Amino acid sequence: MKVLVINPVGHDTWNKQDERIYRSYASSETEVKVVSLPKGPATVERPEDHAEVIPLVIDVAKRMHKDFDAIIVNCFLDPGVKLLRGIIEKPVIGPCEASLHIASTIGNKLSVVTVGKYGTTWMIEDRIRELGFDDKVVSIRGIPLGVMDINKERTTVINYLIEESKKAVSEDGADVIILGCTGLAGMARGVQDKVKVPVVDPSGAAIKMAEALVKLGLFNVLVRR
Repeated sequence: MKVLVINPVGHDTWNKQDERIYRSYASSETEVKVVSLPKGPATVERPEDHAEVIPLVIDVAKRMHKDFDAIIVNCFLDPGVKLLRGIIEKPVIGPCEASLHIASTIGNKLSVVTVGKYGTTWMIEDRIRELGFDDKVVSIRGIPLGVMDINKERTTVINYLIEESKKAVSEDGADVIILGCTGLAGMARGVQDKVKVPVVDPSGAAIKMAEALVKLGLFNVLVRR
């Protein structure tokens, strides 16, 4: 099967890195291609960024989907995912939604730990409420860094994630942690080893959900309504 991953940003800085991470989670027979937008913001951390990328994501998906079995929009805010399900019959996956579904099958009290430099936590809270998981998410915690800081300060990022995840467990009662930014992909195992509760990688959750839906022969029913 072939899966298209769309990075909703106007540059290709992370494409090769993200392709490597997605392939590390994918089955051996799954082909993964990561593309970014022809234009757009550097990151999706502000409401105006989120609004800007939605039509751009939709345009890329409409142009490229015929060569792929499933699409992943590589941002934890799932920009354009809901609308694409009314346009493209193939599975369209959002990392936030996939992570919440997987986390809820192994725990009852979930906590999202994300980048918090620009106050994105309320947008994640809104997405969680829209998906109907607000009764299971006990907290959303942000580390004092932005997406562009992740690669520059990777060790610091992991230490912050461990610190906030431990607080989520001890103070909020969380039994599963979700990394709430696809820029944090690849860090879940390192955090899990220190926190001793399951930590869900949003990219891993997204690719496994895409593979499952394709293998089960399932599709978006909204297109046919």
